[in-house]
Amino acid sequence: MAEKLNIDRIWWRNVQPGEFYNIERFYRIEGGGGSLYIEIPSSIVPVTLDFLDASKVDVDVLPVITIQAGVVGKPGLSGPIEFHRKTGSRMRIARQNRQQPNSQRHPAWTAVRGFPTAPDNIRNKEEAFPFFPEGGLRIYIAKTFEGEYYAGFTKGRRPTNMKPNDPMWSLYPQGIVVGGVIQAN
Repeated sequence: MAEKLNIDRIWWRNVQPGEFYNIERFYRIEGGGGSLYIEIPSSIVPVTLDFLDASKVDVDVLPVITIQAGVVGKPGLSGPIEFHRKTGSRMRIARQNRQQPNSQRHPAWTAVRGFPTAPDNIRNKEEAFPFFPEGGLRIYIAKTFEGEYYAGFTKGRRPTNMKPNDPMWSLYPQGIVVGGVIQAN
């Protein structure tokens, strides 16, 4: 029987189809540019910093914050997740493009764990879209009361048997929601 985690809060981010393309495509594109990360928009930076126990840090001078996160449902497997500052009072989860040589995609967010993938040679967001899950894609990081982190993801629509009191319920919002932090207790 798997050990039950004592979850305090869950940070999550709704991955957009364009971000999915950028973390799946070949890491160098003609003409340069293109992001290789998952952006954390300014609207959720304050709750992200609080989640990372860095709420007193100004995001515009934020040092790199690296956490070690286990994989939900896979005891013993873990990896680093790097949070970097970005212009415009935003942040990013760095090095998430799976084809770049120094990729640091968390093991919870890989094809082995069921994370969606697109062909290596996709050229644009439109070509990637058929591989993007209907009902959306969300990454999340759960934090225990003990201060340990665990990463996972959800894809598709909310399961029909999920109850509103389930902390995961909020990972399937109605309307356009970029992400946030869910109090699990």
